[in-house]
Amino acid sequence: MPITIDTTDKKILRLLQKDSDISNADLAEHVGLSAAPCWRRVKRLEEKGIIKRRVAIIDPDSLGLEIVVFTTVKISTQAQHGLEDFEKRVVRFDEITECYTVSGGMDYILRVVTTDMRAYERFLRDHLLQLPNIAEVHSRFAVSQVKYTTGLPLDLVKTKST
Repeated sequence: MPITIDTTDKKILRLLQKDSDISNADLAEHVGLSAAPCWRRVKRLEEKGIIKRRVAIIDPDSLGLEIVVFTTVKISTQAQHGLEDFEKRVVRFDEITECYTVSGGMDYILRVVTTDMRAYERFLRDHLLQLPNIAEVHSRFAVSQVKYTTGLPLDLVKTKST
């Protein structure tokens, strides 16, 4: 069940999504609170698990991580242990930055980030295809990035009246 927040919480979250390094004093000023109540609200949002963690967003191109591949995987055995085993194994690969179960003809979609085509081929041959119960793997290479955000659509979140 979703946690209910108010409009001030939403303002705080919107600002933190844009810059998690913002000082508490600046954050408080932007949302119209004094520093102590603002800090308490941020702590409450963290305690409730709404704010999971604060991270640095790294530019992959600057580090030579220029290839993004969306890889769909079908597991040969739909037995529960086959799916659980796959999930336990894929979380260990740093190249896989996202993994989702999906509906339709495939079981999973992975977002794989790597340096080049050869590195992806090595990852595919040496790691992904070595996992048990892999029936099919299909790769789609991103040609260009049109939009990327880690921010959530906070306008869709219902707020409680104060």
